[in-house]
Amino acid sequence: MNASLWIELAPIDRLDGELIVAEVLGKDRAFLHAHPEYNIKKKELEKIHALVNRRKLGEPLAYILGHKEFYDRDFKVTSSTLIPRPETEALITEIINLRPQTILDVGTGSGCIAITLAKELPEAEITAVDISEDALNVARENAKTYQADIDFRQSDLLKNLAKTEKYDLIVANLPYVDANWDWLGTEISFEPKNALYAKDGGLEFIKKLIDQAPDHLNPDACLVLEADITQHQEIIKYAQRTGSFSCAKKGDENSALALVLQLR
Repeated sequence: MNASLWIELAPIDRLDGELIVAEVLGKDRAFLHAHPEYNIKKKELEKIHALVNRRKLGEPLAYILGHKEFYDRDFKVTSSTLIPRPETEALITEIINLRPQTILDVGTGSGCIAITLAKELPEAEITAVDISEDALNVARENAKTYQADIDFRQSDLLKNLAKTEKYDLIVANLPYVDANWDWLGTEISFEPKNALYAKDGGLEFIKKLIDQAPDHLNPDACLVLEADITQHQEIIKYAQRTGSFSCAKKGDENSALALVLQLR
């Protein structure tokens, strides 16, 4: 069967079908469009069918392919890491504008934030932590791919950091999903629960980080968070009640999930 006909008949979204076929063939989508007559071999077809069946069951395409694009770079992902999302790129934009010299990425997962910052801000020193050693192994592999010099460590939030360690900026895309939200899709069930869900309306870990962060921030430093826009006001109020932070910037239509807190 030629590639064009198979994609036309595939029981999944056409784009997903093209990406799966391209992955198995070791080509890109441009090749498929340029060579619709390409004859898919039997062993290739078997692999394609296996991946399509996973997609039909709702598994995210990024896990099926084993990688996901973020800020124009391709990152390895596994079931131990969250899938990088386009909206998280707003954190990168905010941080580039701030141009910190020392950065701590908390809950690094695949390492996409830390590695992207290392490439976009090559003069910055970057440390990245995660509670999951499996996730850290993926992050280290991604860092090696992009030759990014990052100090990766295992830590539950900032628990394992020395008291003397301080940064110009801490960035975190922590679990902030409330399991009771009724608009969550089925694909999210394939992602690691400990990287997604949090108690207290999704704010359990964000509040803990707000409590811990001042001890590890330099004067005039920032804490940059990702959270649902419906959570921003409560986060700001909590941060202000601690007496350590003021709100420097809330996300706009271009960066709705990004929240920048300024150390007082």
